[in-house]
Amino acid sequence: MKKTTFILLLLLLCGSNVYLSSCSNHKEEIPALIERNKVMGPEDEKATIAKTYQKAKDALAKDPKDMKQYIALASAYISEGRITGNNNYYSNAAVQMLNKITDGEGADKDLLFQALSLKSAVLLNMHQFKDALVVAQKGVSLNAYNSGIFGALVDANVELGNYDEAIKDCDKMLSIRPDLRSYSRASYLRQIFGQNAAAIEAMKMAVEAGMPGAESTEWARTKLADLYLDNGNTDSASIVYRTSLVYRPDYPYALIGMARVVKNKKNYDGAIVYTRNAIKVLSEASFVSFLADLYELKGDAIHAKETRNDVVSLLEEGQKNEPEDALVKHNVSREMATAYMNAGNLDKALQYAKTDINMRPENIDANELIAWIYYLKGDYANAKIHTGKMLATKTQNANSLYKAGAIYAAAGNTVQGATLMQAAQVINPNIDPLIVLHSKSSLALTSK
Repeated sequence: MKKTTFILLLLLLCGSNVYLSSCSNHKEEIPALIERNKVMGPEDEKATIAKTYQKAKDALAKDPKDMKQYIALASAYISEGRITGNNNYYSNAAVQMLNKITDGEGADKDLLFQALSLKSAVLLNMHQFKDALVVAQKGVSLNAYNSGIFGALVDANVELGNYDEAIKDCDKMLSIRPDLRSYSRASYLRQIFGQNAAAIEAMKMAVEAGMPGAESTEWARTKLADLYLDNGNTDSASIVYRTSLVYRPDYPYALIGMARVVKNKKNYDGAIVYTRNAIKVLSEASFVSFLADLYELKGDAIHAKETRNDVVSLLEEGQKNEPEDALVKHNVSREMATAYMNAGNLDKALQYAKTDINMRPENIDANELIAWIYYLKGDYANAKIHTGKMLATKTQNANSLYKAGAIYAAAGNTVQGATLMQAAQVINPNIDPLIVLHSKSSLALTSK
């Protein structure tokens, strides 16, 4: 492999999708905070997390029965994992602390609720959606007036495809506390149900409810920019991404957003620069996969293939090296299916996509992924079956509609296919060019 690609992929070794034994010390009584080797957010934010961690550790040294300190430690681990991307290590560290409350004796109702609330968040982060739902439901049984626990229910039900339940949970969350967390979830649900303008308005409210520069606020701000971009408003998206970079310099999600903006302008070299800078800050496999897309669009097939194969290899290595005794394991079925699909190994991609769809058969994203894999394999009948489910909520995501149109056209329903592809281009003229390319290639084959 090329040296430049290898260096980028090395950044993933202790990242969000990989859990290597060399990165793990979860068996320590109190797992350490790993020293950051790069700047990630404001120094005072880092200092606050370190202070919270040390204060809790010192308190436990004086009184090992002070169980509220385990909540503080878990919160510090969760925050550090979110910022650094080292989710597997910190998720296991958090669960180790939380289990001392949930599996032990002597914890009062409030502490137990807090532990369940944090554990549901960790399980969601590790894509253990069914377990997260069960834990969140236990939390609600202890406290039905906390908005955060309803947020966990929203997320779990969305991922499992229980959209009606998710709406009820979100309404409850908003009634308890209308804030960044509840507004952002309302935005996501509106997007799922094809209410794009309403989704943008709700995400604006989420941003306004947050503190500028805080990671959660800038996450919401980049989601707002994503909504603009996905609805064809590239200029507004660019302004919002740049605003995020002012409040939080080198914020990786804003950098990758700018890469998408520049990609739409066909400035692939510029997009590559933004993407590489994002990877330097946060090791995300999806960022590296996007880099491969940019190489392909640029016409650099060699780098594109190398990068995609390396992502597959890295994810495989991560699975092999995940400790057997890990307290919580990362469900990477979707990531593996996507990586294999991008690398052209459609049989392996389908294998993982089936695992994903079996866990959440009504989820529109899971159905979209497996439908597209079937389509690329030339199995248009099965692709069409899942396409119906991916459109069940009447999504108005342009890329999704374009894929659905290509699938219906290939399956013989050319009128419906053309209608969907035209609708997609009205929503966003900047359909992902690789989707268009693969659609034309498959449609050309079926016409012969």
